[in-house]
Amino acid sequence: MSTGTNSSPKERRRIDDQTRRRGDAIAAAAAVFAEKGFHAAQMSEIAARAELSRATLYGLFKGKDELYVDVIGTTARHVRDLVRSQVEAIQDPAERLLGVVDALFACFEANQDLLRIYARGTHGIPFRIREELGDESFEVFQEFGDWLAELAETAGRAGRLGGLDPRGVSTTLIGSVTMTATRWIETTPELPLSRAAQTIRPIFERLLEEVRGS
Repeated sequence: MSTGTNSSPKERRRIDDQTRRRGDAIAAAAAVFAEKGFHAAQMSEIAARAELSRATLYGLFKGKDELYVDVIGTTARHVRDLVRSQVEAIQDPAERLLGVVDALFACFEANQDLLRIYARGTHGIPFRIREELGDESFEVFQEFGDWLAELAETAGRAGRLGGLDPRGVSTTLIGSVTMTATRWIETTPELPLSRAAQTIRPIFERLLEEVRGS
């Protein structure tokens, strides 16, 4: 429904209230899904954490599947925007790739719920939910992958990847960071993710240095 100037004050307040409640529900669901995963999460727990009634929550979302799809989409967009905002100011093509490593680890360090959801969203979405993601949500992941591949292609044109396939490099980079960060917070939650970054960044630094010197 439109929120334009033709809407009455009452209608605008209703829409604003609904938007706020949806935001509260998505934030609460993100925390619960991050802690318990999709299958163990309960709508009643999400409603309680969002300080909403179950009836209100089901009025906003048809069920847990729809809410999870919204959480995945919101999380993916947040990760995408944070990383791109930090990387796009970097001029050197190879440093941009290294900047992605730094930005992802920093993003996940500050938002560990995002890491758990992002990792599940890219690798472990239940099949029926993957079908329900729809073009808009799926395109967030596709867009981020394409953007990262473009960074690698730019580095390749600058002679920084040698004969390596740019998309292979970008896929390896995102997979290495995500899997390392996920395992790190599961096995050594008491240690900062910046320590995990120190195990991945030197690998890509060495790769870029060796290719440049070859």
